[in-house]
This record gives sequence, C-alpha cells and structure tokens, in this order.
Amino acid sequence: MDSLTQIVLGAAMAEAALGKKIGNRAIAWGAIAGTLPDLDVIANAVLSPLDALSFHRGPTHSLLYITMASPVLGWLVHRFYKQPWHQWVGIISWLVLLLGIFVAVVFSGTFLMEKLFTALLVLVLAVWMLLRRYFRAAYDTPQASLREWQWLFWLAMFTHPILDCFTTYGTQIYLPFSEQRVAFNNIAVADPAYTLPFLACLIAAMSYGRQQAHRRRWLYRGIVYSCLYMMMTFFNKARVNTIFESSLVRENIAYSRYMTTPTILNNVLWSGIAETDSAYYYGQYSLLDAEKRFQLHRVSKTNDTLHQLLQTDPTLQRLAWFSDDYYFFKETGTDSLGFYDLRFGTFKMKRTDPEQYVFKFNLRKNQEGKYILKDQGDRPRDANFSEAFAALWERIKGV
Repeated sequence: MDSLTQIVLGAAMAEAALGKKIGNRAIAWGAIAGTLPDLDVIANAVLSPLDALSFHRGPTHSLLYITMASPVLGWLVHRFYKQPWHQWVGIISWLVLLLGIFVAVVFSGTFLMEKLFTALLVLVLAVWMLLRRYFRAAYDTPQASLREWQWLFWLAMFTHPILDCFTTYGTQIYLPFSEQRVAFNNIAVADPAYTLPFLACLIAAMSYGRQQAHRRRWLYRGIVYSCLYMMMTFFNKARVNTIFESSLVRENIAYSRYMTTPTILNNVLWSGIAETDSAYYYGQYSLLDAEKRFQLHRVSKTNDTLHQLLQTDPTLQRLAWFSDDYYFFKETGTDSLGFYDLRFGTFKMKRTDPEQYVFKFNLRKNQEGKYILKDQGDRPRDANFSEAFAALWERIKGV
C-alpha cells in the first residue's frame, strides 16, 4: 500500500497496543514503525533499476526479518527514554521537522503571500505543539516496559507486509525460504476510500486524553471500518470473478488461468487478464456498468523464436518472475525490446489518449548481447493528474 496508508495502520496498531499508557507517543512511534519496511527504496541509490524492482517488498517485508528486527527496535527506544537527554533529542527533532515543513511550504505553489501565510500558520501550530509537548510542568517520560515497546514495534511492522499482500505488486513475506510474491489482488495500492476515513478516526482519537473512553472508541471505529472495507473488497472481487468467468465463457475462450484486480484509487473499476495457449485476453469492468460483462481484448503471446531468449537472458527471466508470467514482449528496434506486465491493466494519460499498459519496461541490448533495463517509459504518475483522473472517473461511472 501507499506510505500514508501504512503510516495510519501502523499508528493505529501501536495506539491499540500502548496508547493507554503513553498516549500520542504510541501513535508517533507506530507511524514510524509502520513505514520502516518501505525504507528498502533507499537501496535504489546503489542498485540497478532491475535489482531495485526485485528488492522492493523483499527482505524488509519478510515476516522473519520483522520478527527479528522488532525486539531490537523496541529495545533501542526503551533505552532511549531511559537517557536524561532524550527530551532534547525530541526538541531538536521537532525543530528539524518545523524547518523542513516551513521550507517545503515556502518553495511550493506560486502565490507568494499565500505561501508565506500558510508557512507561518503551520509554523505557529507546530511551535505550539512543541511547547505543549516539552515545555509544560506535566511533561513525563513514557512509562512502558521493554516487552511493551517490542510488542508495539512488532505489531506496527507486522501489519505492513500483511496489508501489502492484498495488493497486486506482490510481497515476499516468506524470505529467505521462498521468493514467492504473495498477492491477493483485492485492493489498489492506493485507495482513498480505505485510508481517509481510517485517518479521520485516528485524528479524532488523538484529540482525547490517553485515559478517555472516547479515544478508544474512535480508534476502534477506525480499525473496524478498515476491516469491514477490506472484507467488502473481497466480496467485490468474488463478484467480479464471476462476471469475468462468464465473459470468457460467452466468448468461448478456453483459459488456463486468470486474475482480476482493482484499478488505482478505487474498488469499483476492475481489470481482468486470462491466459490461453496462444494469447492473453484482458478487459475492464465497472461495478456501475449497465451490462455485467467484460469487453475483452486479445494480445498474442510472444512468438516462439523471441521467447527462446528467456532461456538465457537474466533480465527477461527476472521480469517474467516479477510479472507472475502474465507478460508479453516484442521488438521495438534493432537492439531493443518492450516488455509488458499485464497484471495491472491499462490506463489513459488523458481522455483523448489511447490506453497503454501501466507497467512496461524498455530494454536495450548491451555489448555482451544481454538485455538490460533502460527505463519504464510513461507511467500514470507521469500523466497530467487532472486529465488522467478525469478519464479514470469517466470509466468508473460505467458504460
């Protein structure tokens, strides 16, 4: 899932574990723990693009890694709060955060007075929070045991890869024993309908004291909502699967396997891809469509001559593994290939553009005759957001 969702889930889990004892500190540390596994993206600076693609949602998302790391992290934080200088570390961290927010706001946007007003408003609010946290007579050091801190980190981190498993990208939770990427394909990697109400409940909980009953009620409302929404996505998937199967039968397509997945930012518009001996059939269906049917399109598999490259080329082998064998590739030049991952369906950069695949890889041949990843071409995040979202919204509304 996206970082905001993981932060919210991690914060909620930590609040459930330790919020009654340490208040908003549990939410803060849970938010940090919830996003820690995604720091594997730092490795992008030293890894090749292909290795980075494979490494993401790899070792740092392993259940074994998290089970080993959380006791260490819990011990470090427990020791940190035992030090007499921990309060000053918190103050310095707040000041660095304030400076970062101020600079970010000032250098964003276009209207100078509006930027300055927003920056000053954020600065005043943050300074007030800093004074309220560290310069009040009632300031106290968190009173939590070592095991409680370790439990907080394990719970906040453990839920991260579990949530990622519900998306299409795939998560290697069994490393180092297996490279299998677990993907249930029932929710988009970013779904505001899941995240925003959950976030609102968490913010509401933070506004009450640690011992107040309303704090726990708002927390449980957020957790219950997130669970109910996730259950709904499985219901939607079962419904979509039935419609996809009937669409394939109607077209007399003898498939060997298929998968369905929601499109980005919603759980209403779904993509489906089915494999036969010689081709893939893909299409989209919105739960708001008038006719319960996928409009299917055919794409031929890579021809046998070109497909033989897979036997010897490590880049193609890795991409085939990454795409769970839902792919095709073709020559795009004398020494270049286009590799297309079909699992994520298609999108439009803007309303008038033809559809193109969400995940594609441009490869070129190196001096040794092997293919290497050049780039991924245009992707949804490279599009004009308003145009791309307008095209997506039109399709979500149904045909």
